Amino acid sequence: MSKIPCTPVIFVKLWATAALVFLMGLLQPDCVQAHRMLMQEKKPGVLFVYYEGRVPAAEAVVTLLDERDEVLWQGKADAQGRFYFDPRLGSRMARADDGQGHRVVYDLEESVLEEGILFIGDHLPLTMRVALGVGMIFLLFGGLYMWSTRGRRKKNAHS
Repeated sequence: MSKIPCTPVIFVKLWATAALVFLMGLLQPDCVQAHRMLMQEKKPGVLFVYYEGRVPAAEAVVTLLDERDEVLWQGKADAQGRFYFDPRLGSRMARADDGQGHRVVYDLEESVLEEGILFIGDHLPLTMRVALGVGMIFLLFGGLYMWSTRGRRKKNAHS
C-alpha cells in the first residue's frame, strides 16, 4: 500500500479549500438553521414565548390543554411574546406554534419544557458558542496536521 506524501503544499491547498467552503457556507442566506422556540411561565397566568437569544415570538399561537389533551383556550402572544390566560382554567400543558416550523410544549404543572433538549453550552451567548465551534475545527485540523507530519519528523530524526 503506497502512501500519498503530505507535503506542506498539499496541506496549504487543503486548508485553503476548507476555508473557501466555510466562507461559501457563510454567504448562503437560505441555508440558515432554525433556532429553537422556548416558553416559560413568568408568573401564574403569564407565559413568555421566545426564540433562542430571548427574542420574543410575537404572534405565536398558544394553546392551553387539559389532562386529556383537550383544548381549553387558544390565542396569540403579543408583540413582546407574552400570552395572558386565566390560571383557574386548570390547564396542564401549553403548546406554542409560530406557523414557521417552530413549536414548543410546556408543562404548566411542573414548569418544564416537555420537548426541550438541553444542549451543552445552552447558557452561553451565541457568539461564544460559534467561537468555540470554530476553535474546535481549528484544533481538529491542527491535530490532523500534526498526525500527518509525525512520520516525516521520525524519518528526518533517524537520518
